[in-house]
Amino acid sequence: MVGGVEEEFTAVQELLTCMGTNVVYCGEVGTGQAAKICNNMLLAISMIGTAETMNLGIRLGLDPKLLSKILNMSSGRCWSSDTYNPVPGVMEGVPSANNYQGGFGTTLMTKDLGLAQDSATNTKTAIPLGSLSHQIYRVMCARGYAQKDFSSVFQFLREEENQ
Repeated sequence: MVGGVEEEFTAVQELLTCMGTNVVYCGEVGTGQAAKICNNMLLAISMIGTAETMNLGIRLGLDPKLLSKILNMSSGRCWSSDTYNPVPGVMEGVPSANNYQGGFGTTLMTKDLGLAQDSATNTKTAIPLGSLSHQIYRVMCARGYAQKDFSSVFQFLREEENQ
């Protein structure tokens, strides 16, 4: 997600593909960052929703792998459920399978949600779910999840229930 002068983007586009598969020109300076914070806000919201859904299903007696399979063949499917599931034991090769190590840190997600919150305030845009997500991730940082992957929101929700 790149913002800037289009001719300059075109000149460096091939080099940028060394850093990522999808390189998208977004418009003037700042629009690349705008696209990134909007994407990450949606990612945070969907991860919290996936974690809540999986937690509820487990508490209702569903096997987490079965629930994940059902979600991923139904209308609830999203990247957080089908590619980066937050429940330990559901998928291999994701942070939840490694005590939430690696991946995209909770601190970084909190930072991006803060940027989204600031942008929403500056543009007088209502983002109630984005604001709530920011609050949840800020609490997580304060409670020892700062260095864990942002999908550790599942673990955070489980611990909150046991207090």
